[in-house]
Amino acid sequence: MRRTRANVLVASTLMIVPLLCAAQSNPAADAKVVAEATQGRFEYRNGTYFDKDYEGLAECAAEVIDLNGDGQPEVFTKCYGSMFGMAGVQMDLFIKGKGGKWVSQFGFPGEYRILEFKSRGYPDIEIQGPGTCFPVWRWNGSAYAIHKSCAR
Repeated sequence: MRRTRANVLVASTLMIVPLLCAAQSNPAADAKVVAEATQGRFEYRNGTYFDKDYEGLAECAAEVIDLNGDGQPEVFTKCYGSMFGMAGVQMDLFIKGKGGKWVSQFGFPGEYRILEFKSRGYPDIEIQGPGTCFPVWRWNGSAYAIHKSCAR
């Protein structure tokens, strides 16, 4: 492949964009939202999330995201460990309800994948794990419910 000035500029720009996006996140603000959503169960210390239920047993992560574009955050949490069966990961999604209370949507083993299709403002979510069929959950207006299941 011939390197041109335009190729180098594009490549340089592609390397900078993720850095700019990462710089815009605020770990302290995110940690506060995660702690509130999980009722203090997830705690951020020294750049890492800890789930008090699995302290020392699992490596955890959290993602603050606005799934429906309303300006209010939602929170995905994940903990990785052998105690979560063949999936190896326990995940959850917390959404603040109309009354201001955070509500857990999943709380079971699997890895989430946000899909493009939206229902009532929220995207469908595929739950991945071992196997070849992955169920899809859809927002019904008040909670995520199974939309496409897998045959047993």
